[in-house]
Amino acid sequence: MQATNAIKKLNKAGFSVMQDGNRYSAKTGRNVIEFYQQDGKIICIRVRSVNDQDDVMSDYSAGTWCENLSQAIRLAA
Repeated sequence: MQATNAIKKLNKAGFSVMQDGNRYSAKTGRNVIEFYQQDGKIICIRVRSVNDQDDVMSDYSAGTWCENLSQAIRLAA
């Protein structure tokens, strides 16, 4: 999916999207959808809780990885 289409879809679903370089995060009340942009397409889509963070010291990856944006929106809702 193209990044511009993904942003439009997230805005339509009620998420507020923020960009930090190639990294995007879309927040709703209690969940965050994160993804990266590469060559205009989105990759590495995951859903995590707002308060949950990765911990590299214990090899903990916060959240759930998703196959596509629609699945991520369903999980975050």
